[in-house]
Amino acid sequence: MNLKNTLSILALAAFAFSCNQFKVTEAEDGSKIQYHAKGEGDQSPQVGDFVTFDLKIMSDVDSVFKDTWAEGAPLEIPLPEPEFKPSFESALQYLHVGDSATVFVSADSLFGRIGQPLPPGVSPGSELKFLVSLKGIKTAAQFEESMQEKRNAEGDVIAEFVGENLEGATKLENGIYYTTEKAGSGATVAQGDTVEVSYVGKFMDGNVFDENESFQFPVGMGYVIKGWDEALKTMKVGQKSTFVIPSQLGYGDRGAGPIAPFTPLVFDIELKKIGRK
Repeated sequence: MNLKNTLSILALAAFAFSCNQFKVTEAEDGSKIQYHAKGEGDQSPQVGDFVTFDLKIMSDVDSVFKDTWAEGAPLEIPLPEPEFKPSFESALQYLHVGDSATVFVSADSLFGRIGQPLPPGVSPGSELKFLVSLKGIKTAAQFEESMQEKRNAEGDVIAEFVGENLEGATKLENGIYYTTEKAGSGATVAQGDTVEVSYVGKFMDGNVFDENESFQFPVGMGYVIKGWDEALKTMKVGQKSTFVIPSQLGYGDRGAGPIAPFTPLVFDIELKKIGRK
């Protein structure tokens, strides 16, 4: 085979691969899937398995409703029984670990099933696009085992992080660590006080999951996680501190949004005002 023929074959192969990237396949249950990358695994998730994946949900005109890549943390959820087919949940059962694909779901079917009107930016008869990258699959037993391991290791994870990042940190009896960048003045926050703070919430890898320049709430009344109530009781007006809050004072074994179960959290907090009860 001469060089010219070899190059021609390679060009045809590249063209075929490029075309397949844009081809939308339809599964037996009607799920419409456009594959972008194929993983090397041969395991597909079943109902009840715990799946870990990044997800970006878009309208047909690319308005973004959710983006875990931007949020900094993938989802990890038990795969539910699909409420209707074809759906995103039913399409997930055709993917393998390492696969990247776009799943197309009827907006009318999805919002009709949950009894809600189409949101702004979503047209009747259109399809939502679920861009998904499947990262992992665990059985319920494997998930429980991994959670137990994470639970047992959390204390060591926090101690290592504090040792490397928060020199001279103070540890409270409840397990919270903190350092103070700027001292405050006046009285310390008390139970029932209404405070105004600015804050940045981060994971230990530095990814930000939440921030606010002005947030007000009464302390000790259940408006925030318990770790925040405890942290604020160490602060005075003008104080800037960094707190490491263990999961039992945060979102515990359930997690919330991008926050996985048994995840310690880092908060940079500045106390701006105290309103006495």
